[in-house]
Amino acid sequence: MLPLLTTYDPIGANSGSIDPLGALQTYSSLADLLLPGVTTITTRSRYLSMLCAAIANAEAHHKFLPGASGLAQRRKAIEPFERLWALACVAARNHGNSLAADGLRGITYAEKTYRHFSQNGRKVSPDFKLLKYQSRTGAVGTYWTALIGGELVHADSGALCYEGADIAKQFPEPRLTAKDLKRLADPEVSNRVTMTFDDLLAWSEECHLVAAEKNEREQLGDALTADDRRDSVARALRKIDETSGLPDGWNTQSLEHLRGELSNIERAVALGLPTVVKAIIITEQFHEAVLTVLQVLLWWGTQHSSTPLDSLFHEQSFQQATNRCRDTALSLRQFCETCEQPEIRDVIKGFVRFAYAIDQASSPSLVVDEIRYRHHQVQSGKVDGGVPKRDWFSLENGKVLRPSPRFQRNEPPPAAASTILTHPYRLEPFIYMLRENDVLRRPKQEAN
Repeated sequence: MLPLLTTYDPIGANSGSIDPLGALQTYSSLADLLLPGVTTITTRSRYLSMLCAAIANAEAHHKFLPGASGLAQRRKAIEPFERLWALACVAARNHGNSLAADGLRGITYAEKTYRHFSQNGRKVSPDFKLLKYQSRTGAVGTYWTALIGGELVHADSGALCYEGADIAKQFPEPRLTAKDLKRLADPEVSNRVTMTFDDLLAWSEECHLVAAEKNEREQLGDALTADDRRDSVARALRKIDETSGLPDGWNTQSLEHLRGELSNIERAVALGLPTVVKAIIITEQFHEAVLTVLQVLLWWGTQHSSTPLDSLFHEQSFQQATNRCRDTALSLRQFCETCEQPEIRDVIKGFVRFAYAIDQASSPSLVVDEIRYRHHQVQSGKVDGGVPKRDWFSLENGKVLRPSPRFQRNEPPPAAASTILTHPYRLEPFIYMLRENDVLRRPKQEAN
């Protein structure tokens, strides 16, 4: 099954953001330095093969403009192919392969359409809606960066590179006439493409998400490790897997283990990857500490809105929580001051300014003031319905006003322990894709 992913990797400024202290930009930038081209939602490597096959079909039947115009044309030409393929993945799952559509983007839409076609005839068509905004949240929007990072397409035009064309040859062609293959690459007439159910089922056995054969898997493994950073991380992960086994979930301790293995790889050291991991750990420890205090304030407002905050400030556990904020803030400041890699200093500088303010706060009350100010600045920079978003909590006459139901907390949070990760760092989906293509060993239950 797919790795369990958290709800992170959203756009920090959208109305559904869950980033109350503005850590997402720092997280995303650090993750890019560690695993460029991977996100928490790029979970199935065969999407890369499908995209290459769709572009190859389009390039075989149409001439595209140069540069950015051709890029837009190719990206659009992929969409009908993706919709037909989504139906095939659902068909394969419905006919016995339980993992055939696991991780499919827009699976609910594809399932609904498949049922409709199966109840109303013996043919299917790509003429249906896949996702509310397929271009943004479907295969192109989700996996395009991975295509570029895998050196499968040219970034400027979207044209296939040699490696992308080679992978496209491994992907089975839809069982369509030459005329319909041409139509499939043209969004203006793709609605006229039809495929019989028998042909869809035959194609589905070869094209679904877990049907890649040995040569294709080898090529996908090469694409996943084409970037030097990803290759170095993959080598370190392989070493950990061979010696102690990869963790089921990542925390700061397992990241320290990864950092140690990266330190033994010359290319990883030259790229500064051990320092990137150290930056992740120290930033996460500070973020966990300040986020814990914010959660305490939400709990206090929920359960003790009539009690002055002074009572909370005198509690030993809260004093310990604010002390941890200052300790981790100092560690982050010191790391930034001594870090010799400008690209790392640059991506953490915004959060370091916050750490500096916390480090200078000499009492629990001042720590709360700085967290409240940071939270207000972050919220006011987000827009919901055309207006700045409201703060999660407010103070009045020395008390925390009862938060809105969405932000209420009935229990105090556990104390920050400097071990958890408040964000995923793309390791789980990367490991999953490496295992799909035998770059890493598959878990025993999957191998069997």
